[in-house]
Formats: sequence, structure tokens, C-alpha cells
Amino acid sequence: MTFVDITMALYAAGSLLLVLAGMAKLAFPRPAADLMATLGFPAGVWFARLAGGTEVVLGIAVLAVGGPAPAMAAAGVYALFALVALLALSRGLSSCGCFGQVDSPPSRIHVVGNLFFAIVCVLAAGAGSSPRIWVGTAADQPVGRVALVLAVCVLAGLVFVSFTALPEWLRARSAGRRSPETFRVEAAGLRR
Repeated sequence: MTFVDITMALYAAGSLLLVLAGMAKLAFPRPAADLMATLGFPAGVWFARLAGGTEVVLGIAVLAVGGPAPAMAAAGVYALFALVALLALSRGLSSCGCFGQVDSPPSRIHVVGNLFFAIVCVLAAGAGSSPRIWVGTAADQPVGRVALVLAVCVLAGLVFVSFTALPEWLRARSAGRRSPETFRVEAAGLRR
């Protein structure tokens, strides 16, 4: 596995994460709208849905079309997310608004993770490749392609957990509790 392979896997996972976060904002825009209003950005559910729709379109463009322009746009979006997370963290807000009803407090993980994906997107733009081309050339057999797609999905899932459950766990741990009270996925209807 080469550096380009690792970069493309992370790039594809980050793009998939954009699609998932955008879909969450489209379905449950209130947390993002509340965060944006608190930070002084244009408020309203309509704006949160517009932001979510933009994330979905951009993530799909990266995955389906590729090229330097979508990669640089994704880098800009991730850099903006890092800034928003930093502002939310500095103001002590209780929600990052990232994934709709799957709530998480803003944390350094959000800031560093978003900056990391911004850098990955810039590297991918410089590589002149796309996840679509990479999947087609990196795996010579259909089973290899399926394994590669599954690996990217697992990676995106791990990043999702890192952005949602990990900050909550760390906050609960720093508060002196033995176990966090809220590891929940309200969008799925599960409550603890």
C-alpha cells in the first residue's frame, strides 16, 4: 500500500462522511441551525438544509467525478468546519451540530479531525486522482473492489464515532463519571 493509496482511502472516507453529515442536516437541520445562529452565521433551518445539501452534492462529486476542483472545495469545507468547531469549542457550546440529531459536544477532536481531512483533500487534489479512479485501478478483481469499498465505509464509520461518541466519552470522563450517560443514536430511535 502506497502513500497515494492511504491518501485516497482517507479522501474517500472523508467524502462519504460529507454525504452522511449532509444527509443528517437535511433530515434534522435544527442542531446545525441553532449552532449557526449562536455563532452569528445566517440562522434558520433553510440555511442548515442548504449547507447539508451542499455537503451531499460535494461529497458525491468527489466520489463520482473526482479531480482537483472538488478536492479543493472539500478542503475548503473541512477548513470551514474546523473554524466553526474551534469557535463552538471556545464558546463552550454543548452541540457541534455536525450530524443532525446525533449530538456531540464540540471538541479538539472536531478541530483536528476537520483540519486533517482538509489536508487530505489538498493532498488528493495534488495527486490528480479520485476515489472512483483509485477504486478502479487499485483493486484488480471485483472481490478486491468490494473489500476496498467496505474498508472505506468502515473507516468513515470510525471517523463518525470519533467525531460523535469519543468527545462525549471524554467529556464524561473528565467530569469524573465512570461511564458516559449518553451514547445514543436518536436518529435510529435508540436511547440509553
